[in-house]
Amino acid sequence: MPWEKSYDDATVLEAAMTAFWAHGYQGTSMADLVSATGLNRRSLYAGFGNKRDLFLRALRHYDDTYRTGFIEQLLHERNPTDAILAAFDVAAEGNSQMPGGCLMINSAMELAPHDPEVAAMVDASMGKVEAFFAECLAQSDTPPTDTIGTAKVLQGLLIGLMVVRRANKDSPSIPAILAQVRSLVG
Repeated sequence: MPWEKSYDDATVLEAAMTAFWAHGYQGTSMADLVSATGLNRRSLYAGFGNKRDLFLRALRHYDDTYRTGFIEQLLHERNPTDAILAAFDVAAEGNSQMPGGCLMINSAMELAPHDPEVAAMVDASMGKVEAFFAECLAQSDTPPTDTIGTAKVLQGLLIGLMVVRRANKDSPSIPAILAQVRSLVG
């Protein structure tokens, strides 16, 4: 009798993503993934391949669900300047839905230096965040002279903020970064 799938891919990817998000790629074992997803090893391997394959799919799921949804919500609910500031405020405050900071930034630090496929995914995702900043800056009441350059600086500040916050949620660098962002977007 052929193997028949009895689970929803999105539900499994969400559970696997949460496990990777909380513990990192290296810190998440197949046993952890079995526990998180509720599937046995055989079903995980049959449906998603090996741990790396599952991770790549979970990372795509994260990007499609969290980054894309968050940016779209900001673009639709706020004016351009407020959208930028809100992105930084959420990163500074943290989010209970984000168990380990930003999964894309975590993956950039843990895997991208030696995994070209992860590096490409990280670059693409970060490029979309940078494009979000550029779009907001261009539509603001007083756009900067160098919209693209300012978007790149904002991207760097956002990444730095997320890393600092992950290391120490009470870091005195956090208010300084937020003040710098406010001075850039005015």
